[in-house]
Amino acid sequence: MGGLLIFEACWIILILLFGRKKISRQSSCSEREKSMSEKLIVLSMDAMVSEDLAYLKTKPNYARLFEKCAQVEKMCTIYPSVTYPAHASMMTGCRPGKHGIYTNGHFKTGLGRTLWHLESDELQVEDIFAAAKRQGKTTASVYWPITGNNPNIDYLLNEFFFYDNEPIEESFAGFGANEEALQAVRENLHRYPSVRSREDRLYLRNTFDDFIMGCMCSLIRNQKPDLLLVHNCWLDSHRHRYGVFNDYIRDALDQVDIWLGEVIAALEAAGIYDETNFVLVSDHGQRDFVRRMKMNVLLRRAGFIDVDEAGNVTDWRAFAQASGMSTTIFLKDPDDEALVKRVYGFLKSLEAGEVWGIGKIRTADEVREEYGTYGTFSFIVETDGYTSFSDDWKEPLLNPIDFSDYRLGNAAHGYEPETGAQPVFVAKGPAFRAGAYRERGRVIDEAPTYARILGDALPQAEGSVMEDMLAEGR
Repeated sequence: MGGLLIFEACWIILILLFGRKKISRQSSCSEREKSMSEKLIVLSMDAMVSEDLAYLKTKPNYARLFEKCAQVEKMCTIYPSVTYPAHASMMTGCRPGKHGIYTNGHFKTGLGRTLWHLESDELQVEDIFAAAKRQGKTTASVYWPITGNNPNIDYLLNEFFFYDNEPIEESFAGFGANEEALQAVRENLHRYPSVRSREDRLYLRNTFDDFIMGCMCSLIRNQKPDLLLVHNCWLDSHRHRYGVFNDYIRDALDQVDIWLGEVIAALEAAGIYDETNFVLVSDHGQRDFVRRMKMNVLLRRAGFIDVDEAGNVTDWRAFAQASGMSTTIFLKDPDDEALVKRVYGFLKSLEAGEVWGIGKIRTADEVREEYGTYGTFSFIVETDGYTSFSDDWKEPLLNPIDFSDYRLGNAAHGYEPETGAQPVFVAKGPAFRAGAYRERGRVIDEAPTYARILGDALPQAEGSVMEDMLAEGR
Protein backbone atom coordinates (compact mmCIF):
# COMPACT_ATOMS: atom_id res chain seq x y z
CA MET A 1 0.00 0.00 0.00
CA GLY A 2 2.80 2.36 0.93
CA GLY A 3 4.57 1.55 -2.34
CA LEU A 4 1.43 2.41 -4.28
CA LEU A 5 1.13 5.80 -2.56
CA ILE A 6 4.77 6.57 -3.28
CA PHE A 7 4.25 5.65 -6.98
CA GLU A 8 1.17 7.86 -7.26
CA ALA A 9 2.99 10.76 -5.59
CA CYS A 10 5.91 10.44 -7.99
CA TRP A 11 3.52 10.29 -10.93
CA ILE A 12 1.77 13.49 -9.83
CA ILE A 13 5.13 15.24 -9.42
CA LEU A 14 6.21 14.20 -12.95
CA ILE A 15 2.94 15.44 -14.42
CA LEU A 16 3.37 18.78 -12.66
CA LEU A 17 6.97 19.13 -13.77
CA PHE A 18 6.36 18.25 -17.41
CA GLY A 19 3.12 20.22 -17.43
CA ARG A 20 4.94 23.31 -16.22
CA LYS A 21 7.62 22.89 -18.87
CA LYS A 22 4.93 22.57 -21.52
CA ILE A 23 3.20 25.69 -20.26
CA SER A 24 6.56 27.48 -20.16
CA ARG A 25 7.32 26.43 -23.76
CA GLN A 26 3.87 27.57 -24.88
CA SER A 27 4.34 30.91 -23.10
CA SER A 28 7.76 31.40 -24.67
CA CYS A 29 6.37 30.54 -28.10
CA SER A 30 3.50 32.97 -27.56
CA GLU A 31 5.95 35.78 -26.69
CA ARG A 32 7.97 35.08 -29.85
CA GLU A 33 4.84 35.08 -31.98
CA LYS A 34 3.72 38.33 -30.38
CA SER A 35 7.09 39.91 -31.09
CA MET A 36 6.98 38.74 -34.70
CA SER A 37 3.58 40.43 -35.20
CA GLU A 38 4.64 43.76 -33.71
CA LYS A 39 5.03 46.86 -35.85
CA LEU A 40 7.51 49.71 -35.45
CA ILE A 41 6.67 53.24 -36.58
CA VAL A 42 9.16 56.09 -36.16
CA LEU A 43 7.94 59.64 -36.73
CA SER A 44 10.68 62.27 -36.86
CA MET A 45 9.17 65.65 -36.11
CA ASP A 46 12.06 67.79 -37.32
CA ALA A 47 13.28 70.35 -34.72
CA MET A 48 10.88 69.23 -31.98
CA VAL A 49 12.54 69.90 -28.61
CA SER A 50 11.98 68.67 -25.09
CA GLU A 51 10.29 71.94 -24.09
CA ASP A 52 7.50 71.16 -26.59
CA LEU A 53 6.41 68.05 -24.73
CA ALA A 54 4.97 69.89 -21.72
CA TYR A 55 2.40 71.52 -24.02
CA LEU A 56 1.76 68.37 -26.08
CA LYS A 57 0.94 66.45 -22.90
CA THR A 58 -2.13 68.70 -22.56
CA LYS A 59 -3.37 67.69 -26.02
CA PRO A 60 -5.75 64.71 -26.39
CA ASN A 61 -4.06 62.63 -29.07
CA TYR A 62 -0.52 62.95 -27.76
CA ALA A 63 -1.77 62.17 -24.23
CA ARG A 64 -3.47 59.01 -25.48
CA LEU A 65 -0.70 57.80 -27.77
CA PHE A 66 2.06 58.31 -25.22
CA GLU A 67 0.37 57.52 -21.93
CA LYS A 68 2.91 55.77 -19.67
CA CYS A 69 5.56 56.15 -22.35
CA ALA A 70 9.29 55.51 -22.32
CA GLN A 71 11.16 58.80 -22.65
CA VAL A 72 14.63 60.23 -23.02
CA GLU A 73 14.21 63.93 -22.37
CA LYS A 74 17.24 65.22 -24.29
CA MET A 75 18.97 63.42 -27.14
CA CYS A 76 22.43 64.61 -28.15
CA THR A 77 22.60 64.91 -31.93
CA ILE A 78 25.58 65.04 -34.31
CA TYR A 79 27.84 67.89 -35.44
CA PRO A 80 27.04 69.98 -37.32
CA SER A 81 23.45 69.58 -36.10
CA VAL A 82 21.72 69.58 -39.48
CA THR A 83 18.89 67.46 -40.84
CA TYR A 84 20.35 65.04 -43.37
CA PRO A 85 23.45 63.99 -41.39
CA ALA A 86 21.28 63.63 -38.28
CA HIS A 87 18.72 61.42 -40.02
CA ALA A 88 21.50 59.33 -41.49
CA SER A 89 22.76 58.78 -37.94
CA MET A 90 19.24 58.09 -36.67
CA MET A 91 18.79 55.23 -39.18
CA THR A 92 22.34 53.80 -39.07
CA GLY A 93 23.59 54.32 -35.52
CA CYS A 94 26.78 55.89 -36.90
CA ARG A 95 28.27 59.37 -36.69
CA PRO A 96 28.69 61.46 -39.86
CA GLY A 97 32.27 60.49 -40.58
CA LYS A 98 31.43 56.80 -40.71
CA HIS A 99 28.13 56.98 -42.60
CA GLY A 100 29.54 59.63 -44.96
CA ILE A 101 26.93 62.44 -44.77
CA TYR A 102 28.11 65.55 -42.91
CA THR A 103 26.22 68.31 -44.75
CA ASN A 104 22.70 68.53 -46.14
CA GLY A 105 23.83 68.98 -49.71
CA HIS A 106 26.74 68.32 -52.01
CA PHE A 107 29.47 70.94 -52.02
CA LYS A 108 29.26 73.49 -54.84
CA THR A 109 30.79 76.90 -55.56
CA GLY A 110 28.20 78.37 -57.91
CA LEU A 111 24.58 79.35 -58.24
CA GLY A 112 21.73 76.95 -58.93
CA ARG A 113 19.68 74.32 -57.19
CA THR A 114 20.93 72.82 -53.94
CA LEU A 115 22.09 69.28 -54.65
CA TRP A 116 20.75 67.45 -51.61
CA HIS A 117 21.93 63.98 -50.63
CA LEU A 118 19.01 62.01 -52.04
CA GLU A 119 20.18 58.51 -52.99
CA SER A 120 20.57 55.75 -50.41
CA ASP A 121 23.80 54.49 -51.97
CA GLU A 122 25.50 57.63 -50.66
CA LEU A 123 25.43 56.04 -47.21
CA GLN A 124 28.64 54.13 -46.48
CA VAL A 125 27.10 51.78 -43.87
CA GLU A 126 23.95 49.71 -43.64
CA ASP A 127 20.74 51.16 -42.23
CA ILE A 128 17.78 49.94 -40.19
CA PHE A 129 15.92 48.87 -43.33
CA ALA A 130 18.64 46.29 -44.07
CA ALA A 131 18.24 44.87 -40.56
CA ALA A 132 14.47 44.68 -41.02
CA LYS A 133 14.74 42.82 -44.31
CA ARG A 134 17.10 40.25 -42.76
CA GLN A 135 14.20 39.39 -40.49
CA GLY A 136 11.73 39.16 -43.34
CA LYS A 137 9.94 42.40 -42.38
CA THR A 138 7.99 44.65 -44.74
CA THR A 139 9.33 48.19 -44.80
CA ALA A 140 8.17 51.67 -45.73
CA SER A 141 9.48 55.23 -45.67
CA VAL A 142 7.80 58.60 -46.22
CA TYR A 143 10.12 61.57 -46.75
CA TRP A 144 12.89 60.12 -44.59
CA PRO A 145 16.12 61.68 -45.94
CA ILE A 146 18.64 59.77 -48.07
CA THR A 147 16.40 56.81 -48.88
CA GLY A 148 16.19 57.24 -52.66
CA ASN A 149 16.07 53.85 -54.44
CA ASN A 150 16.83 51.99 -51.22
CA PRO A 151 16.52 48.29 -52.19
CA ASN A 152 15.41 47.36 -48.67
CA ILE A 153 12.34 49.63 -48.62
CA ASP A 154 9.18 48.06 -50.01
CA TYR A 155 7.01 51.20 -50.06
CA LEU A 156 9.16 54.28 -50.60
CA LEU A 157 8.42 57.98 -50.95
CA ASN A 158 11.86 59.58 -50.80
CA GLU A 159 12.14 63.10 -49.41
CA PHE A 160 11.98 65.41 -52.37
CA PHE A 161 10.65 68.97 -52.48
CA PHE A 162 9.43 69.42 -56.00
CA TYR A 163 10.45 72.28 -58.26
CA ASP A 164 8.50 73.95 -61.04
CA ASN A 165 6.78 71.64 -63.54
CA GLU A 166 8.26 68.42 -62.17
CA PRO A 167 5.77 65.53 -62.52
CA ILE A 168 4.80 64.22 -59.11
CA GLU A 169 4.33 60.51 -59.71
CA GLU A 170 7.22 60.22 -62.17
CA SER A 171 9.58 61.94 -59.77
CA PHE A 172 8.61 59.68 -56.87
CA ALA A 173 8.96 56.63 -59.13
CA GLY A 174 12.42 57.81 -60.16
CA PHE A 175 13.48 57.59 -56.51
CA GLY A 176 12.03 54.11 -56.02
CA ALA A 177 8.28 54.43 -55.43
CA ASN A 178 6.35 51.34 -56.56
CA GLU A 179 2.68 51.19 -57.50
CA GLU A 180 1.54 50.71 -53.90
CA ALA A 181 3.50 53.76 -52.74
CA LEU A 182 2.17 55.81 -55.66
CA GLN A 183 -1.35 54.83 -54.65
CA ALA A 184 -0.71 56.55 -51.30
CA VAL A 185 0.35 59.64 -53.27
CA ARG A 186 -2.85 59.58 -55.34
CA GLU A 187 -5.00 59.25 -52.24
CA ASN A 188 -3.45 62.42 -50.83
CA LEU A 189 -3.03 64.74 -53.81
CA HIS A 190 -5.72 66.95 -52.25
CA ARG A 191 -3.18 67.55 -49.44
CA TYR A 192 -0.29 68.30 -51.80
CA PRO A 193 0.80 71.97 -51.51
CA SER A 194 -1.33 74.09 -53.81
CA VAL A 195 0.67 77.28 -53.28
CA ARG A 196 4.41 77.20 -53.91
CA SER A 197 5.17 80.91 -53.48
CA ARG A 198 7.04 82.17 -50.43
CA GLU A 199 4.22 83.58 -48.34
CA ASP A 200 4.84 85.47 -45.12
CA ARG A 201 2.92 82.83 -43.16
CA LEU A 202 3.28 79.05 -43.19
CA TYR A 203 0.10 77.12 -43.92
CA LEU A 204 -0.75 73.54 -44.80
CA ARG A 205 -1.35 74.70 -48.35
CA ASN A 206 2.23 75.90 -48.88
CA THR A 207 4.15 73.12 -47.10
CA PHE A 208 4.49 69.40 -47.77
CA ASP A 209 3.82 68.19 -44.24
CA ASP A 210 0.07 67.58 -44.48
CA PHE A 211 0.68 65.57 -47.65
CA ILE A 212 3.42 63.60 -45.87
CA MET A 213 1.14 62.70 -42.97
CA GLY A 214 -1.66 61.70 -45.33
CA CYS A 215 0.68 59.36 -47.21
CA MET A 216 1.85 57.93 -43.89
CA CYS A 217 -1.71 57.09 -42.87
CA SER A 218 -2.52 55.61 -46.29
CA LEU A 219 0.45 53.24 -46.06
CA ILE A 220 -0.58 52.21 -42.54
CA ARG A 221 -4.13 51.40 -43.66
CA ASN A 222 -3.26 49.83 -47.01
CA GLN A 223 0.04 48.01 -46.38
CA LYS A 224 0.47 47.66 -42.59
CA PRO A 225 4.30 47.71 -42.90
CA ASP A 226 6.35 46.14 -40.12
CA LEU A 227 8.74 49.11 -40.17
CA LEU A 228 7.76 52.63 -41.18
CA LEU A 229 9.96 55.75 -40.90
CA VAL A 230 8.45 59.20 -41.56
CA HIS A 231 10.00 62.70 -41.57
CA ASN A 232 7.92 65.85 -41.04
CA CYS A 233 9.38 69.41 -41.29
CA TRP A 234 6.43 71.42 -39.93
CA LEU A 235 8.03 72.52 -36.66
CA ASP A 236 11.43 73.05 -38.26
CA SER A 237 9.93 75.38 -40.86
CA HIS A 238 8.06 77.35 -38.20
CA ARG A 239 11.12 77.75 -36.01
CA HIS A 240 13.31 78.87 -38.90
CA ARG A 241 10.76 81.49 -39.84
CA TYR A 242 9.41 82.73 -36.51
CA GLY A 243 11.99 81.80 -33.89
CA VAL A 244 12.37 78.98 -31.39
CA PHE A 245 9.55 79.73 -28.90
CA ASN A 246 6.46 81.84 -29.66
CA ASP A 247 2.72 81.63 -30.30
CA TYR A 248 3.29 80.36 -33.84
CA ILE A 249 5.06 77.33 -32.41
CA ARG A 250 2.14 76.59 -30.09
CA ASP A 251 -0.21 76.71 -33.08
CA ALA A 252 2.13 74.38 -34.96
CA LEU A 253 2.06 71.93 -32.02
CA ASP A 254 -1.74 71.98 -32.15
CA GLN A 255 -1.47 70.76 -35.74
CA VAL A 256 0.99 68.06 -34.70
CA ASP A 257 -1.61 66.72 -32.27
CA ILE A 258 -4.25 66.70 -35.01
CA TRP A 259 -1.92 64.60 -37.15
CA LEU A 260 -1.30 62.21 -34.25
CA GLY A 261 -5.06 61.75 -34.08
CA GLU A 262 -5.07 60.79 -37.77
CA VAL A 263 -2.29 58.29 -37.14
CA ILE A 264 -4.23 56.74 -34.26
CA ALA A 265 -7.31 56.44 -36.49
CA ALA A 266 -5.24 54.80 -39.25
CA LEU A 267 -3.71 52.30 -36.82
CA GLU A 268 -7.15 51.41 -35.49
CA ALA A 269 -8.62 51.09 -38.97
CA ALA A 270 -5.77 48.74 -39.88
CA GLY A 271 -6.35 46.75 -36.66
CA ILE A 272 -2.74 47.17 -35.49
CA TYR A 273 -2.94 49.85 -32.79
CA ASP A 274 -2.19 47.53 -29.85
CA GLU A 275 0.70 45.75 -31.55
CA THR A 276 2.43 48.89 -32.81
CA ASN A 277 5.54 50.37 -31.22
CA PHE A 278 5.30 54.08 -31.93
CA VAL A 279 8.35 56.33 -31.51
CA LEU A 280 8.36 60.13 -31.75
CA VAL A 281 11.84 61.57 -32.27
CA SER A 282 13.59 64.64 -33.63
CA ASP A 283 16.93 65.39 -35.19
CA HIS A 284 18.06 68.68 -33.63
CA GLY A 285 16.85 71.81 -31.88
CA GLN A 286 17.19 75.41 -32.99
CA ARG A 287 18.54 78.69 -31.64
CA ASP A 288 17.52 82.26 -32.38
CA PHE A 289 20.08 84.48 -34.09
CA VAL A 290 20.26 88.19 -34.88
CA ARG A 291 22.44 88.43 -38.00
CA ARG A 292 23.47 86.44 -41.07
CA MET A 293 27.12 86.52 -42.09
CA LYS A 294 28.52 85.68 -45.55
CA MET A 295 31.76 83.85 -44.81
CA ASN A 296 32.57 83.67 -48.53
CA VAL A 297 32.56 87.47 -48.74
CA LEU A 298 35.34 87.50 -46.15
CA LEU A 299 37.23 84.76 -48.02
CA ARG A 300 36.80 86.70 -51.26
CA ARG A 301 38.11 89.90 -49.66
CA ALA A 302 41.14 87.95 -48.45
CA GLY A 303 41.92 86.74 -51.98
CA PHE A 304 40.75 83.12 -51.66
CA ILE A 305 37.87 83.47 -54.18
CA ASP A 306 38.06 85.00 -57.68
CA VAL A 307 35.03 86.41 -59.52
CA ASP A 308 34.39 87.96 -62.94
CA GLU A 309 32.83 91.36 -63.64
CA ALA A 310 29.35 89.89 -63.21
CA GLY A 311 30.29 88.52 -59.81
CA ASN A 312 30.40 84.86 -60.85
CA VAL A 313 33.02 82.62 -59.26
CA THR A 314 35.82 81.87 -61.70
CA ASP A 315 38.30 80.22 -59.35
CA TRP A 316 38.76 79.57 -55.65
CA ARG A 317 41.25 78.29 -53.14
CA ALA A 318 38.97 78.27 -50.06
CA PHE A 319 35.18 78.22 -50.06
CA ALA A 320 32.55 77.98 -47.31
CA GLN A 321 29.42 75.83 -47.29
CA ALA A 322 27.02 77.06 -44.63
CA SER A 323 25.16 74.74 -42.26
CA GLY A 324 23.13 77.37 -40.46
CA MET A 325 25.02 78.34 -37.32
CA SER A 326 28.27 76.82 -38.50
CA THR A 327 30.02 76.84 -41.83
CA THR A 328 32.29 74.20 -43.35
CA ILE A 329 35.46 75.38 -45.10
CA PHE A 330 36.73 73.44 -48.13
CA LEU A 331 40.14 73.93 -49.71
CA LYS A 332 40.68 73.34 -53.41
CA ASP A 333 44.01 71.67 -52.60
CA PRO A 334 43.86 70.42 -49.00
CA ASP A 335 47.33 68.88 -49.42
CA ASP A 336 48.86 72.32 -50.01
CA GLU A 337 50.37 72.93 -46.57
CA ALA A 338 51.06 76.58 -47.29
CA LEU A 339 47.41 77.12 -48.27
CA VAL A 340 46.18 75.31 -45.18
CA LYS A 341 48.37 77.52 -43.01
CA ARG A 342 47.25 80.71 -44.74
CA VAL A 343 43.53 79.92 -44.48
CA TYR A 344 43.81 78.78 -40.87
CA GLY A 345 45.72 81.93 -39.95
CA PHE A 346 43.08 84.07 -41.64
CA LEU A 347 40.22 82.30 -39.86
CA LYS A 348 41.96 82.62 -36.51
CA SER A 349 42.42 86.33 -37.10
CA LEU A 350 38.66 86.64 -37.68
CA GLU A 351 38.01 84.72 -34.48
CA ALA A 352 40.35 87.00 -32.55
CA GLY A 353 38.60 90.08 -33.96
CA GLU A 354 35.40 89.10 -32.11
CA VAL A 355 33.18 90.98 -34.59
CA TRP A 356 32.76 88.46 -37.43
CA GLY A 357 30.34 86.03 -35.79
CA ILE A 358 32.93 83.36 -35.06
CA GLY A 359 32.94 81.54 -31.75
CA LYS A 360 35.48 78.83 -32.53
CA ILE A 361 37.57 77.45 -35.38
CA ARG A 362 38.03 73.67 -35.50
CA THR A 363 40.41 71.87 -37.80
CA ALA A 364 39.30 68.69 -39.54
CA ASP A 365 41.33 66.64 -37.06
CA GLU A 366 39.71 68.39 -34.12
CA VAL A 367 36.21 67.82 -35.49
CA ARG A 368 36.96 64.15 -36.03
CA GLU A 369 38.36 63.70 -32.55
CA GLU A 370 35.56 65.56 -30.79
CA TYR A 371 32.49 64.56 -32.79
CA GLY A 372 33.36 61.69 -35.13
CA THR A 373 32.68 63.88 -38.16
CA TYR A 374 35.16 63.79 -41.02
CA GLY A 375 35.26 64.15 -44.79
CA THR A 376 36.83 66.32 -47.48
CA PHE A 377 36.54 69.60 -45.55
CA SER A 378 39.47 71.28 -43.76
CA PHE A 379 37.80 73.45 -41.08
CA ILE A 380 34.44 74.10 -39.45
CA VAL A 381 33.65 77.60 -38.20
CA GLU A 382 31.29 77.66 -35.21
CA THR A 383 28.90 80.53 -34.44
CA ASP A 384 29.42 83.05 -31.67
CA GLY A 385 25.88 82.22 -30.51
CA TYR A 386 23.95 84.93 -32.29
CA THR A 387 25.22 84.67 -35.90
CA SER A 388 24.08 82.42 -38.73
CA PHE A 389 25.99 81.90 -41.97
CA SER A 390 25.20 82.06 -45.68
CA ASP A 391 26.91 80.54 -48.75
CA ASP A 392 26.75 83.79 -50.71
CA TRP A 393 30.00 85.41 -51.86
CA LYS A 394 28.53 88.71 -53.06
CA GLU A 395 28.61 91.99 -51.14
CA PRO A 396 27.32 93.21 -48.76
CA LEU A 397 28.70 91.14 -45.90
CA LEU A 398 25.39 90.71 -44.04
CA ASN A 399 22.18 89.14 -45.33
CA PRO A 400 18.75 90.58 -44.62
CA ILE A 401 15.87 88.35 -43.48
CA ASP A 402 15.19 86.07 -46.44
CA PHE A 403 12.64 83.24 -46.31
CA SER A 404 13.86 81.80 -49.63
CA ASP A 405 16.75 80.21 -47.70
CA TYR A 406 15.92 78.11 -44.63
CA ARG A 407 19.09 79.37 -42.90
CA LEU A 408 18.22 83.04 -43.23
CA GLY A 409 15.03 83.43 -41.18
CA ASN A 410 14.99 84.03 -37.43
CA ALA A 411 16.39 80.77 -36.03
CA ALA A 412 18.68 78.00 -37.21
CA HIS A 413 20.62 74.90 -36.23
CA GLY A 414 23.95 73.48 -37.36
CA TYR A 415 25.70 74.42 -34.13
CA GLU A 416 27.45 72.32 -31.47
CA PRO A 417 25.07 69.54 -30.33
CA GLU A 418 25.57 70.22 -26.62
CA THR A 419 24.04 73.69 -26.87
CA GLY A 420 20.52 74.96 -27.36
CA ALA A 421 17.19 73.17 -27.04
CA GLN A 422 17.56 69.40 -27.45
CA PRO A 423 15.83 66.72 -29.58
CA VAL A 424 13.34 64.24 -28.09
CA PHE A 425 12.75 60.49 -27.84
CA VAL A 426 9.29 59.32 -26.76
CA ALA A 427 8.15 55.71 -27.27
CA LYS A 428 5.10 53.59 -26.52
CA GLY A 429 4.27 49.99 -27.36
CA PRO A 430 4.79 46.38 -26.32
CA ALA A 431 8.56 46.55 -26.81
CA PHE A 432 9.02 49.53 -24.50
CA ARG A 433 9.03 49.70 -20.71
CA ALA A 434 6.10 51.79 -19.52
CA GLY A 435 7.28 54.81 -17.56
CA ALA A 436 10.97 54.37 -18.37
CA TYR A 437 12.79 57.69 -18.16
CA ARG A 438 16.23 59.13 -18.37
CA GLU A 439 17.44 62.66 -18.89
CA ARG A 440 19.99 62.22 -21.69
CA GLY A 441 20.71 59.96 -24.64
CA ARG A 442 22.23 60.00 -28.14
CA VAL A 443 20.59 59.88 -31.56
CA ILE A 444 23.13 57.22 -32.62
CA ASP A 445 21.52 54.87 -30.07
CA GLU A 446 18.15 54.93 -31.82
CA ALA A 447 18.80 52.61 -34.78
CA PRO A 448 20.47 49.88 -32.66
CA THR A 449 17.41 49.98 -30.39
CA TYR A 450 15.07 49.63 -33.37
CA ALA A 451 17.14 46.72 -34.67
CA ARG A 452 16.78 44.95 -31.32
CA ILE A 453 13.01 45.36 -31.46
CA LEU A 454 13.01 43.89 -34.96
CA GLY A 455 15.07 40.90 -33.77
CA ASP A 456 18.31 41.90 -35.47
CA ALA A 457 21.37 44.12 -34.96
CA LEU A 458 23.47 46.75 -36.74
CA PRO A 459 27.08 45.51 -36.48
CA GLN A 460 28.56 48.72 -37.95
CA ALA A 461 26.75 51.02 -35.52
CA GLU A 462 28.72 53.22 -33.14
CA GLY A 463 25.67 53.64 -30.91
CA SER A 464 24.26 51.03 -28.54
CA VAL A 465 20.86 49.61 -27.61
CA MET A 466 18.92 51.68 -25.06
CA GLU A 467 18.33 48.68 -22.81
CA ASP A 468 16.65 50.74 -20.08
CA MET A 469 13.93 51.88 -22.46
CA LEU A 470 12.94 48.35 -23.48
CA ALA A 471 10.52 45.98 -21.77
CA GLU A 472 11.96 43.10 -19.79
CA GLY A 473 13.21 40.30 -21.98
CA ARG A 474 13.60 42.43 -25.15
